[in-house]
Amino acid sequence: MRYILLFVIFTTFLSAKTLGDSMFTITFEGNKHVNSSDLEKFVGAKRPSFIKRLWTKDEAKINSILIPKLDETFQHFYKNEGFYDANVTHVLGDYKSVKFIIKENRPIIIDKIMIDSDLDISDTIMLEEHSRFRAEDFTQTKKNIKKLLLSEGYCSPKLDTKAYLDIEKYTATIKIKLEKQKICHFGNITIETSSPTMSNDIILSRLQFEEGDVFDINKIKDSYESLYGLEAFDQVHLDYSLNLYNKKPVKIKYKEIQHNIHSRIGVGYATDLKFQVKYQWEYKNYHGNGKKLNFDTLLSEKQKRVENSFFIPYIFSLYDYHMDFQNSIGYSEERNIHEYDEKVFYDKFYFSHKSSRWYNSFGFGIENRDISNDKTFFLIYPFMKLVYDRRDSKLNPTKGIYFSHEMEYGLPYSIDNTTYLKYLEELRAIYTLNDITLSAVGRMGAIEVYSNDMPESKKFFGGGAFSNRAYGYDRIGIVESQTKDLVEGGSTLANLSLEANFPIYKNFRGALFTDNTMISENQGIWEFSNNVISSVGLGFRYMTPIGPFKIDMGFNVKDRYQNAIHFQVGQSF
Repeated sequence: MRYILLFVIFTTFLSAKTLGDSMFTITFEGNKHVNSSDLEKFVGAKRPSFIKRLWTKDEAKINSILIPKLDETFQHFYKNEGFYDANVTHVLGDYKSVKFIIKENRPIIIDKIMIDSDLDISDTIMLEEHSRFRAEDFTQTKKNIKKLLLSEGYCSPKLDTKAYLDIEKYTATIKIKLEKQKICHFGNITIETSSPTMSNDIILSRLQFEEGDVFDINKIKDSYESLYGLEAFDQVHLDYSLNLYNKKPVKIKYKEIQHNIHSRIGVGYATDLKFQVKYQWEYKNYHGNGKKLNFDTLLSEKQKRVENSFFIPYIFSLYDYHMDFQNSIGYSEERNIHEYDEKVFYDKFYFSHKSSRWYNSFGFGIENRDISNDKTFFLIYPFMKLVYDRRDSKLNPTKGIYFSHEMEYGLPYSIDNTTYLKYLEELRAIYTLNDITLSAVGRMGAIEVYSNDMPESKKFFGGGAFSNRAYGYDRIGIVESQTKDLVEGGSTLANLSLEANFPIYKNFRGALFTDNTMISENQGIWEFSNNVISSVGLGFRYMTPIGPFKIDMGFNVKDRYQNAIHFQVGQSF
């Protein structure tokens, strides 16, 4: 009898274990104000991937061992959503399925929001009178207020936030009282590390604040980005937790990168340039102090490029304005892209400075351009670049503006050389409304040649993923009409791209766009013709951690047979 009892217990245990590991299809009935997808996400229900849906049903599934506790779990969830009388039960169905029957009942409604504040916090309030009270919105409101205070320099406020719930009347009263107190400033900055190969001056040059500046939490965030941008650290920590008489000292701790040498190889395909093989080797924190040594190669049917670059941060400072140095030397070839083939040897060295919003650089370039249907050009030119970037993200921005100005001047070092002045301006504007991102990119360029001929490859061309998407890379020369262009490059350029990016399903998004290109042979600043090539198109995006994977299909509005498809990783805006 004892052995029979042990056998029953053992088999019951095995059955429970098997049941616990089985997956049940989960569905909901009666939820009117809360989406089923939110309920699934809350309890960790899983749906098949996009690929698996090709051969399996798109059903949410959950481990059966969780089912007995889910009634209580969902009722707790509904309390946070403002439904304090919600009732949740479940029934088991055939073929391993469970249905949750929900009676949401009457929600708590916000009756009053009472604010007593000496700082405008209206934009931080996530709650509205006569709307349903959600605990998440109340918590987020408190976080928003604290974030606003820290960004405005107030680190010692008196903040009191309360939510009074009347369960019998189904009402909520929100009271927020704020006294911002005195402005805080950054205090003493100290650096601690067990890795002495990094100069303190380099660390300090990357900070977006100085002792005595008004405290701003955004400057802390920008400093993190700037320090990690050196690619010389495994860990960086800025401790600003202390508050000493409205001064916040900052203690910096970091650990230098341990694995300095990295290499990667990739194979890709571009619509215009065909199959490509790319290899990159880099030595980060080369002999300390954030220096970087880089070797890059690209090989394809139409392009070859080899480049070696060396970067030194904080080579000198002018009135606390630090300057970095970089030298890039390389060789490139192009075949069957234009009416000519080209071989270029170049060396560029320049100084640069980068802050949270600004980037500027200036230096000299030396180029030897051997063009197949022309002569060999030897160019020496100073150049500069100025960038102002207020986008909320560089990988996938949803709002903000970006402006850049580039200029180079060919020096008249001999009678036979080309002397010229070349400009290129770019403005990007991004705005998101109801999850639809509207983007605009305008580019304008001009060239003035003062003596001798300009190399054809230094002139302006259009077409490609960053220009007019009805054409291949650099396939648009001087525009003669809405459907016709020449193979020669122009001296003036104007390009305007407009795009609307909208959600489709989860990480999939769609896009509608129009590109407009005007290239003229007129010399002089902004002397354009009236000939414009316009295209329209549609695209698809799949969002990844390194930016969107994009497919764009563009068509000439006056000639639908002129079209192109572009593949790209990363955002154009």
